[in-house]
Amino acid sequence: MKTFKTHHLIWVLFLSVAVLSLTFSVVSESPPLTNSERVSDLAADFACPVCAGQSLAESDVPVAKTIRATISTMVDGGSSDEGIRNFLVSKFGEDIDYNPNGDGLTGLVWVIPVTAGIAALFGTVLILFSWMGKEKNVNKSREKFPFLVNSSKWMWISLVCVVAIGSGLLVAKTAGSRNSGDAISGEIRMSPRTLLIEASVAPREEAMEIYNQVLELQPSNAEALAYRGWMLWLGGESENSLSDIESSIVFDPAYPDARAFRSIINFREGKILEASEDLLLLDSLNSSPIIGDLIASSRFRESISSELARNGDLLLALELLDSGTENDPTNSSLYAHRGWLLAISGDPQLAELSLISLGISLDINPQDPYAIAYKAVVEAKIFEKMDSSEKYVEQFKALFNPPSELVELLRLEGLL
Repeated sequence: MKTFKTHHLIWVLFLSVAVLSLTFSVVSESPPLTNSERVSDLAADFACPVCAGQSLAESDVPVAKTIRATISTMVDGGSSDEGIRNFLVSKFGEDIDYNPNGDGLTGLVWVIPVTAGIAALFGTVLILFSWMGKEKNVNKSREKFPFLVNSSKWMWISLVCVVAIGSGLLVAKTAGSRNSGDAISGEIRMSPRTLLIEASVAPREEAMEIYNQVLELQPSNAEALAYRGWMLWLGGESENSLSDIESSIVFDPAYPDARAFRSIINFREGKILEASEDLLLLDSLNSSPIIGDLIASSRFRESISSELARNGDLLLALELLDSGTENDPTNSSLYAHRGWLLAISGDPQLAELSLISLGISLDINPQDPYAIAYKAVVEAKIFEKMDSSEKYVEQFKALFNPPSELVELLRLEGLL
Protein backbone atom coordinates (compact mmCIF):
# COMPACT_ATOMS: atom_id res chain seq x y z
CA MET A 1 0.00 0.00 0.00
CA LYS A 2 2.83 2.34 0.79
CA THR A 3 4.43 1.86 -2.65
CA PHE A 4 1.09 2.36 -4.37
CA LYS A 5 0.51 5.67 -2.66
CA THR A 6 4.01 6.90 -3.45
CA HIS A 7 3.63 6.21 -7.17
CA HIS A 8 0.26 7.90 -7.26
CA LEU A 9 1.67 10.88 -5.43
CA ILE A 10 4.43 11.16 -8.06
CA TRP A 11 1.93 10.98 -10.93
CA VAL A 12 -0.37 13.54 -9.30
CA LEU A 13 2.60 15.89 -8.80
CA PHE A 14 3.72 15.48 -12.40
CA LEU A 15 0.24 16.08 -13.83
CA SER A 16 -0.29 19.08 -11.55
CA VAL A 17 2.91 20.72 -12.81
CA ALA A 18 1.88 20.09 -16.42
CA VAL A 19 -1.65 21.47 -15.93
CA LEU A 20 -0.41 24.53 -14.04
CA SER A 21 2.19 25.21 -16.75
CA LEU A 22 -0.39 25.03 -19.52
CA THR A 23 -2.82 27.21 -17.54
CA PHE A 24 -0.14 29.84 -16.91
CA SER A 25 0.80 29.79 -20.59
CA VAL A 26 -2.79 30.35 -21.70
CA VAL A 27 -3.44 33.09 -19.14
CA SER A 28 -0.16 34.89 -19.84
CA GLU A 29 -0.87 34.94 -23.58
CA SER A 30 -4.51 36.05 -23.27
CA PRO A 31 -5.38 38.76 -25.78
CA PRO A 32 -5.66 42.36 -24.61
CA LEU A 33 -9.17 43.64 -24.02
CA THR A 34 -8.94 47.10 -25.59
CA ASN A 35 -7.52 48.62 -28.78
CA SER A 36 -5.10 50.68 -26.70
CA GLU A 37 -3.73 47.52 -25.08
CA ARG A 38 -3.38 45.87 -28.48
CA VAL A 39 -1.44 48.86 -29.83
CA SER A 40 0.88 48.82 -26.78
CA ASP A 41 1.48 45.08 -27.06
CA LEU A 42 2.15 45.24 -30.80
CA ALA A 43 4.48 48.23 -30.45
CA ALA A 44 6.51 46.28 -27.89
CA ASP A 45 6.84 43.37 -30.35
CA PHE A 46 8.66 45.40 -33.02
CA ALA A 47 12.08 47.06 -33.11
CA CYS A 48 12.47 50.75 -33.84
CA PRO A 49 14.18 50.74 -37.28
CA VAL A 50 16.52 53.63 -36.43
CA CYS A 51 17.17 53.09 -32.71
CA ALA A 52 19.74 51.01 -30.86
CA GLY A 53 18.07 48.28 -28.81
CA GLN A 54 14.67 49.99 -28.45
CA SER A 55 11.23 48.79 -29.40
CA LEU A 56 8.61 50.97 -31.04
CA ALA A 57 6.95 51.29 -27.64
CA GLU A 58 10.14 52.63 -26.02
CA SER A 59 11.33 55.03 -28.72
CA ASP A 60 10.21 58.65 -29.17
CA VAL A 61 11.93 59.33 -32.52
CA PRO A 62 9.60 60.60 -35.30
CA VAL A 63 9.71 57.35 -37.29
CA ALA A 64 8.67 55.30 -34.24
CA LYS A 65 5.81 57.71 -33.55
CA THR A 66 4.67 57.44 -37.17
CA ILE A 67 4.70 53.63 -37.06
CA ARG A 68 2.82 53.59 -33.73
CA ALA A 69 0.21 55.88 -35.27
CA THR A 70 -0.08 53.49 -38.24
CA ILE A 71 -0.55 50.53 -35.87
CA SER A 72 -3.24 52.44 -33.97
CA THR A 73 -5.06 53.31 -37.20
CA MET A 74 -4.95 49.69 -38.39
CA VAL A 75 -6.16 48.37 -35.02
CA ASP A 76 -9.04 50.83 -35.00
CA GLY A 77 -9.81 49.84 -38.57
CA GLY A 78 -10.26 46.21 -37.55
CA SER A 79 -6.97 44.74 -38.81
CA SER A 80 -5.79 41.55 -37.11
CA ASP A 81 -2.48 41.32 -35.25
CA GLU A 82 -1.19 39.01 -37.97
CA GLY A 83 -2.24 41.45 -40.68
CA ILE A 84 -0.46 44.33 -38.94
CA ARG A 85 2.62 42.17 -38.45
CA ASN A 86 2.72 41.21 -42.12
CA PHE A 87 2.30 44.85 -43.16
CA LEU A 88 5.18 46.09 -41.00
CA VAL A 89 7.46 43.25 -42.10
CA SER A 90 6.68 44.01 -45.75
CA LYS A 91 7.63 47.67 -45.19
CA PHE A 92 10.71 47.32 -43.00
CA GLY A 93 11.88 43.71 -43.41
CA GLU A 94 11.58 40.75 -41.08
CA ASP A 95 14.29 42.08 -38.77
CA ILE A 96 11.87 44.61 -37.30
CA ASP A 97 9.83 41.71 -35.85
CA TYR A 98 11.08 40.57 -32.44
CA ASN A 99 9.12 37.30 -32.77
CA PRO A 100 10.53 34.72 -35.24
CA ASN A 101 8.09 33.59 -37.90
CA GLY A 102 8.85 29.87 -37.65
CA ASP A 103 10.38 29.57 -41.15
CA GLY A 104 13.80 28.07 -41.81
CA LEU A 105 16.36 28.24 -39.02
CA THR A 106 14.23 30.64 -36.98
CA GLY A 107 11.74 27.82 -36.52
CA LEU A 108 14.20 26.17 -34.17
CA VAL A 109 13.31 28.61 -31.40
CA TRP A 110 9.73 27.32 -31.54
CA VAL A 111 10.65 23.65 -31.97
CA ILE A 112 13.24 23.47 -29.17
CA PRO A 113 10.86 24.27 -26.27
CA VAL A 114 8.35 21.68 -27.51
CA THR A 115 11.11 19.11 -28.00
CA ALA A 116 12.50 19.83 -24.54
CA GLY A 117 9.04 19.38 -23.00
CA ILE A 118 8.43 16.10 -24.81
CA ALA A 119 11.89 14.84 -23.84
CA ALA A 120 11.28 15.79 -20.20
CA LEU A 121 7.90 14.00 -20.21
CA PHE A 122 9.33 10.92 -21.91
CA GLY A 123 12.25 10.80 -19.52
CA THR A 124 10.02 11.08 -16.46
CA VAL A 125 7.71 8.32 -17.69
CA LEU A 126 10.68 6.04 -18.34
CA ILE A 127 12.00 6.66 -14.85
CA LEU A 128 8.61 5.94 -13.24
CA PHE A 129 8.07 2.73 -15.17
CA SER A 130 11.65 1.67 -14.47
CA TRP A 131 11.03 2.10 -10.79
CA MET A 132 7.75 0.20 -10.96
CA GLY A 133 9.50 -2.68 -12.74
CA LYS A 134 12.11 -2.96 -10.06
CA GLU A 135 9.84 -3.00 -6.99
CA LYS A 136 11.38 -6.06 -5.50
CA ASN A 137 14.91 -4.67 -5.57
CA VAL A 138 13.64 -1.31 -4.35
CA ASN A 139 11.77 -2.91 -1.43
CA LYS A 140 14.90 -4.78 -0.35
CA SER A 141 16.99 -1.66 -0.59
CA ARG A 142 14.35 0.37 1.23
CA GLU A 143 14.47 -2.02 4.17
CA LYS A 144 18.20 -1.37 4.54
CA PHE A 145 18.49 2.28 3.35
CA PRO A 146 14.98 3.82 3.31
CA PHE A 147 16.17 7.46 3.36
CA LEU A 148 18.77 6.92 0.60
CA VAL A 149 16.29 5.29 -1.82
CA ASN A 150 13.60 7.92 -1.34
CA SER A 151 16.15 10.71 -1.69
CA SER A 152 17.51 9.20 -4.91
CA LYS A 153 14.01 8.95 -6.38
CA TRP A 154 13.09 12.56 -5.60
CA MET A 155 16.52 13.74 -6.73
CA TRP A 156 15.93 12.31 -10.21
CA ILE A 157 12.46 13.84 -10.41
CA SER A 158 13.77 17.21 -9.31
CA LEU A 159 16.66 17.01 -11.76
CA VAL A 160 14.33 16.33 -14.72
CA CYS A 161 12.03 19.21 -13.71
CA VAL A 162 14.88 21.67 -13.23
CA VAL A 163 16.47 20.81 -16.58
CA ALA A 164 13.14 21.04 -18.43
CA ILE A 165 12.08 24.31 -16.81
CA GLY A 166 15.55 25.84 -17.10
CA SER A 167 15.82 24.95 -20.78
CA GLY A 168 12.38 26.34 -21.49
CA LEU A 169 13.08 29.61 -19.70
CA LEU A 170 16.44 30.02 -21.44
CA VAL A 171 14.99 29.45 -24.89
CA ALA A 172 11.94 31.65 -24.19
CA LYS A 173 14.18 34.47 -23.00
CA THR A 174 16.27 34.51 -26.19
CA ALA A 175 13.65 33.43 -28.75
CA GLY A 176 11.82 36.72 -28.95
CA SER A 177 14.92 38.68 -29.89
CA ARG A 178 16.48 36.24 -32.34
CA ASN A 179 16.06 36.85 -36.06
CA SER A 180 16.99 34.83 -39.13
CA GLY A 181 20.07 36.98 -39.72
CA ASP A 182 21.44 36.46 -36.22
CA ALA A 183 24.18 34.06 -35.26
CA ILE A 184 23.05 30.50 -34.44
CA SER A 185 25.56 30.42 -31.61
CA GLY A 186 23.41 32.92 -29.74
CA GLU A 187 25.76 35.91 -30.04
CA ILE A 188 22.94 38.31 -30.86
CA ARG A 189 25.06 41.33 -30.00
CA MET A 190 27.40 40.77 -32.95
CA SER A 191 24.78 39.96 -35.58
CA PRO A 192 24.74 42.08 -38.78
CA ARG A 193 21.21 43.28 -38.04
CA THR A 194 22.16 44.59 -34.60
CA LEU A 195 25.34 46.16 -35.94
CA LEU A 196 23.35 47.99 -38.62
CA ILE A 197 20.97 49.34 -35.99
CA GLU A 198 23.96 50.59 -33.97
CA ALA A 199 25.46 52.21 -37.07
CA SER A 200 22.24 54.11 -37.83
CA VAL A 201 22.60 56.14 -34.62
CA ALA A 202 26.40 56.29 -34.40
CA PRO A 203 28.65 59.23 -35.38
CA ARG A 204 29.94 59.11 -38.95
CA GLU A 205 33.42 57.69 -38.25
CA GLU A 206 32.09 55.06 -35.87
CA ALA A 207 29.31 54.18 -38.31
CA MET A 208 31.88 53.63 -41.06
CA GLU A 209 33.74 51.15 -38.85
CA ILE A 210 30.52 49.30 -38.12
CA TYR A 211 29.57 49.09 -41.80
CA ASN A 212 33.05 47.71 -42.53
CA GLN A 213 32.51 45.11 -39.81
CA VAL A 214 29.14 44.12 -41.26
CA LEU A 215 30.66 43.73 -44.72
CA GLU A 216 33.34 41.47 -43.29
CA LEU A 217 30.55 39.20 -42.03
CA GLN A 218 28.30 39.62 -45.09
CA PRO A 219 30.12 41.09 -48.14
CA SER A 220 26.84 41.17 -50.09
CA ASN A 221 24.88 43.11 -47.47
CA ALA A 222 23.07 45.71 -49.61
CA GLU A 223 22.14 47.93 -46.67
CA ALA A 224 25.71 48.19 -45.36
CA LEU A 225 27.05 48.90 -48.84
CA ALA A 226 24.45 51.59 -49.54
CA TYR A 227 24.93 53.40 -46.26
CA ARG A 228 28.71 53.13 -46.34
CA GLY A 229 28.57 54.65 -49.82
CA TRP A 230 26.30 57.43 -48.56
CA MET A 231 28.71 58.16 -45.70
CA LEU A 232 31.61 58.27 -48.15
CA TRP A 233 29.77 60.76 -50.33
CA LEU A 234 28.99 62.97 -47.35
CA GLY A 235 32.72 62.85 -46.60
CA GLY A 236 33.65 63.97 -50.10
CA GLU A 237 34.71 60.58 -51.55
CA SER A 238 32.38 60.58 -54.54
CA GLU A 239 34.08 57.86 -56.60
CA ASN A 240 34.24 55.27 -53.84
CA SER A 241 30.75 56.27 -52.79
CA LEU A 242 29.16 55.42 -56.13
CA SER A 243 31.11 52.16 -56.28
CA ASP A 244 29.57 51.00 -53.00
CA ILE A 245 26.06 52.16 -53.88
CA GLU A 246 26.15 50.53 -57.31
CA SER A 247 27.39 47.30 -55.72
CA SER A 248 24.43 47.49 -53.35
CA ILE A 249 22.06 47.77 -56.32
CA VAL A 250 23.75 44.81 -58.03
CA PHE A 251 23.27 42.61 -54.94
CA ASP A 252 19.69 43.81 -54.36
CA PRO A 253 18.10 45.77 -57.23
CA ALA A 254 14.95 46.25 -55.15
CA TYR A 255 16.67 47.90 -52.18
CA PRO A 256 15.10 51.39 -52.25
CA ASP A 257 17.63 53.28 -50.10
CA ALA A 258 20.43 52.63 -52.59
CA ARG A 259 18.28 53.99 -55.44
CA ALA A 260 17.50 57.12 -53.43
CA PHE A 261 21.16 57.73 -52.56
CA ARG A 262 22.33 57.25 -56.15
CA SER A 263 19.61 59.58 -57.42
CA ILE A 264 20.67 62.33 -55.02
CA ILE A 265 24.36 61.93 -55.87
CA ASN A 266 23.72 61.95 -59.62
CA PHE A 267 21.58 65.08 -59.30
CA ARG A 268 24.27 66.87 -57.30
CA GLU A 269 26.79 65.95 -59.97
CA GLY A 270 24.57 67.27 -62.80
CA LYS A 271 23.37 63.90 -64.08
CA ILE A 272 19.72 64.89 -64.21
CA LEU A 273 18.39 62.09 -66.44
CA GLU A 274 20.14 59.41 -64.37
CA ALA A 275 18.74 60.95 -61.20
CA SER A 276 15.20 60.97 -62.58
CA GLU A 277 15.47 57.32 -63.71
CA ASP A 278 16.41 56.17 -60.22
CA LEU A 279 13.65 58.26 -58.68
CA LEU A 280 11.06 56.73 -61.01
CA LEU A 281 12.32 53.25 -60.10
CA LEU A 282 12.17 54.20 -56.44
CA ASP A 283 8.45 54.92 -56.82
CA SER A 284 7.87 51.29 -57.79
CA LEU A 285 9.62 49.98 -54.65
CA ASN A 286 8.40 49.77 -51.08
CA SER A 287 10.66 52.43 -49.63
CA SER A 288 10.76 53.12 -45.90
CA PRO A 289 9.14 56.23 -44.35
CA ILE A 290 12.64 57.56 -43.68
CA ILE A 291 13.46 57.69 -47.40
CA GLY A 292 10.03 59.11 -48.22
CA ASP A 293 10.51 61.87 -45.66
CA LEU A 294 14.00 62.60 -47.02
CA ILE A 295 12.71 63.01 -50.59
CA ALA A 296 9.67 65.07 -49.55
CA SER A 297 11.32 67.37 -47.01
CA SER A 298 14.15 68.31 -49.37
CA ARG A 299 11.74 68.87 -52.30
CA PHE A 300 14.09 66.67 -54.26
CA ARG A 301 11.49 65.56 -56.81
CA GLU A 302 10.52 69.16 -57.48
CA SER A 303 14.16 70.13 -57.99
CA ILE A 304 14.76 67.37 -60.55
CA SER A 305 11.55 68.17 -62.44
CA SER A 306 12.54 71.86 -62.61
CA GLU A 307 15.90 70.96 -64.15
CA LEU A 308 14.24 68.62 -66.64
CA ALA A 309 11.78 71.34 -67.70
CA ARG A 310 14.60 73.88 -67.95
CA ASN A 311 16.45 71.48 -70.25
CA GLY A 312 13.40 71.20 -72.52
CA ASP A 313 12.05 67.86 -71.24
CA LEU A 314 8.73 69.01 -69.79
CA LEU A 315 6.98 65.68 -70.43
CA LEU A 316 9.53 63.76 -68.35
CA ALA A 317 9.29 66.41 -65.64
CA LEU A 318 5.51 66.00 -65.51
CA GLU A 319 5.87 62.21 -65.52
CA LEU A 320 8.16 62.42 -62.50
CA LEU A 321 5.68 64.62 -60.63
CA ASP A 322 2.72 62.42 -61.58
CA SER A 323 4.58 59.34 -60.38
CA GLY A 324 5.06 61.05 -57.05
CA THR A 325 1.39 61.97 -56.67
CA GLU A 326 0.37 58.39 -57.47
CA ASN A 327 2.34 57.22 -54.44
CA ASP A 328 1.37 60.21 -52.30
CA PRO A 329 -1.95 61.70 -53.48
CA THR A 330 -2.03 64.15 -50.54
CA ASN A 331 1.29 65.83 -51.37
CA SER A 332 0.12 69.37 -52.14
CA SER A 333 3.64 70.50 -52.99
CA LEU A 334 3.85 68.18 -56.01
CA TYR A 335 0.55 69.45 -57.43
CA ALA A 336 1.67 73.05 -56.85
CA HIS A 337 4.94 72.46 -58.67
CA ARG A 338 3.16 70.70 -61.53
CA GLY A 339 0.92 73.75 -61.95
CA TRP A 340 3.92 76.07 -61.90
CA LEU A 341 5.79 74.15 -64.61
CA LEU A 342 2.68 74.20 -66.81
CA ALA A 343 2.20 77.92 -66.19
CA ILE A 344 5.74 78.93 -67.15
CA SER A 345 5.88 76.63 -70.19
CA GLY A 346 4.85 79.48 -72.51
CA ASP A 347 1.90 77.54 -73.92
CA PRO A 348 -1.48 79.25 -73.23
CA GLN A 349 -3.35 75.94 -73.16
CA LEU A 350 -0.92 74.48 -70.63
CA ALA A 351 -1.25 77.66 -68.61
CA GLU A 352 -5.00 77.06 -68.40
CA LEU A 353 -4.31 73.52 -67.18
CA SER A 354 -1.98 74.88 -64.53
CA LEU A 355 -4.97 76.31 -62.68
CA ILE A 356 -6.33 72.78 -62.21
CA SER A 357 -3.14 71.52 -60.54
CA LEU A 358 -2.86 74.65 -58.38
CA GLY A 359 -6.49 74.27 -57.36
CA ILE A 360 -5.93 70.63 -56.33
CA SER A 361 -2.93 71.70 -54.26
CA LEU A 362 -4.96 74.34 -52.40
CA ASP A 363 -7.83 71.90 -51.86
CA ILE A 364 -5.41 69.49 -50.20
CA ASN A 365 -3.66 72.17 -48.16
CA PRO A 366 -5.09 75.71 -48.25
CA GLN A 367 -1.95 76.92 -46.46
CA ASP A 368 0.58 75.48 -48.91
CA PRO A 369 3.00 78.41 -49.45
CA TYR A 370 4.08 77.26 -52.91
CA ALA A 371 0.54 76.93 -54.21
CA ILE A 372 -0.40 80.35 -52.80
CA ALA A 373 2.66 82.13 -54.24
CA TYR A 374 2.40 80.42 -57.64
CA LYS A 375 -1.31 81.21 -57.81
CA ALA A 376 -0.60 84.90 -57.09
CA VAL A 377 1.97 85.09 -59.88
CA VAL A 378 -0.11 83.16 -62.44
CA GLU A 379 -3.23 85.25 -61.82
CA ALA A 380 -1.27 88.53 -62.13
CA LYS A 381 1.24 87.85 -64.89
CA ILE A 382 -0.51 85.32 -67.13
CA PHE A 383 -4.22 86.03 -66.74
CA GLU A 384 -3.90 89.67 -65.57
CA LYS A 385 -6.42 89.22 -62.77
CA MET A 386 -4.93 91.62 -60.24
CA ASP A 387 -7.81 91.44 -57.77
CA SER A 388 -7.51 87.67 -57.53
CA SER A 389 -3.72 87.93 -57.35
CA GLU A 390 -3.85 90.46 -54.50
CA LYS A 391 -6.04 88.10 -52.51
CA TYR A 392 -3.36 85.38 -52.71
CA VAL A 393 -0.58 87.89 -51.97
CA GLU A 394 -2.35 88.89 -48.77
CA GLN A 395 -2.82 85.23 -47.89
CA PHE A 396 0.91 84.67 -48.48
CA LYS A 397 1.82 87.60 -46.22
CA ALA A 398 -0.21 86.02 -43.42
CA LEU A 399 1.88 82.84 -43.51
CA PHE A 400 4.38 82.27 -40.73
CA ASN A 401 7.97 82.14 -42.00
CA PRO A 402 7.31 81.32 -45.69
CA PRO A 403 10.20 79.94 -47.81
CA SER A 404 12.68 82.65 -48.74
CA GLU A 405 12.71 81.55 -52.39
CA LEU A 406 8.99 82.35 -52.66
CA VAL A 407 9.46 85.74 -51.03
CA GLU A 408 12.15 86.51 -53.59
CA LEU A 409 9.90 85.30 -56.44
CA LEU A 410 7.04 87.60 -55.45
CA ARG A 411 9.44 90.52 -55.04
CA LEU A 412 10.93 89.97 -58.50
CA GLU A 413 7.41 89.91 -59.96
CA GLY A 414 6.58 93.18 -58.18
CA LEU A 415 3.91 91.62 -56.01
CA LEU A 416 5.58 92.31 -52.64
